[in-house]
Amino acid sequence: MLSSGKKDILIGFIVSVLLSLFVNFTLLMRTYERLMGSHGQTFLVSHFEGFYLYFSLAWFFLFAFILFVITVQGYKLGDSLFRKNEFNATLFVIAANAIVAFALIQVYPLALHTLSEDILQIEKPAFPFERPDLSRIRPDAPPDAPMHFFWPIDLRPFPRPLVTEHLFVLITVILTVMLIRLIGSRQQIALEFEKLKTEKWQTSYNALMGQINPHFFFNSLNGLNSLIRSGEQEQTLTYLDELSSVFRYILQSNKKELVTLAEELQFVKAYTYLLSVRYEGRLFFSIQANTSYLLWYLPILSVLPLIENAVKHNVISKQYPLQVDIYTTGDNRLVVSNAIQPKTEDNSEGGIGLKNLWGRYRMLTGKDISISSHKGYFNVSLPLLNKPIKQ
Repeated sequence: MLSSGKKDILIGFIVSVLLSLFVNFTLLMRTYERLMGSHGQTFLVSHFEGFYLYFSLAWFFLFAFILFVITVQGYKLGDSLFRKNEFNATLFVIAANAIVAFALIQVYPLALHTLSEDILQIEKPAFPFERPDLSRIRPDAPPDAPMHFFWPIDLRPFPRPLVTEHLFVLITVILTVMLIRLIGSRQQIALEFEKLKTEKWQTSYNALMGQINPHFFFNSLNGLNSLIRSGEQEQTLTYLDELSSVFRYILQSNKKELVTLAEELQFVKAYTYLLSVRYEGRLFFSIQANTSYLLWYLPILSVLPLIENAVKHNVISKQYPLQVDIYTTGDNRLVVSNAIQPKTEDNSEGGIGLKNLWGRYRMLTGKDISISSHKGYFNVSLPLLNKPIKQ
């Protein structure tokens, strides 16, 4: 992954190359036509024309790259000076680029003249424009050869096409950086939004666990009290063992995020045993998991809110016993299903536990749970992961 500074340099390089090719497209095509010939005639390209082509490509590349760097750094300085006021920072960047671009345009004729004298040994033309000594450029040139053939541009300061090309590059660079900043800002907003959603779901989950622990502890003590009063010592000891397993697993939930299906089902068996004692002869559980899925992963305590939801919102009695089925499917899912036996008066707010589970599942696995009601059964399908996701 490239750092921010390296990304800026890479983007600036690419933009500068594209702008240089675009601005010099006409010059490139004209040179190509001269080399390839027109109407069956092949024209030679003078030394100066070849030199000017490379000079123009290099110049506009450097011009665009310098402006790109100044624009990026100018925005950083502008954000610091104006406390991230986008309008003031943009004005600051435009002013800085205008000054630098004006200075570089001033340097352009001097750089071209100096390099042409040093490399090609061509005398700098006087102003107004005079014909150079063609014999020093091409000895075989005819006396009446058109001057623009050898000097493709007007070297007087600030010729209109030259200023237009520089202005085009200046505007394009500024707009490109502004577009990059806009896209970056949208991505940052999206990341912050996802972070807030994650924090929201984590807070909801913590609040849910804060409600489950005392509620479950109270009910468990009631069940234990009933067993002690009945004098069933063996069942009481078994109940205490399963209760300790449940509490140990719940306490681990603060440290773990994903667990294997085998670990989760071991907890579920202990938890459903406690509920079976509490609802003796009225609540039944069936757990069937394919052994090939036992080492697959899911968020810790994913099944608990589904069982709590079934117990909370359905009638459980001798006349209407409740069956909860927990099983795996061939499409890598764990399903928790129960018959729909709604209570006559159920004023409790529903859906909070499922909403929190959906958010936590989404946060930890990137996958969604599936909720459906079909033929009198309420089904919740939990995707399983064949390996844990790195957080």
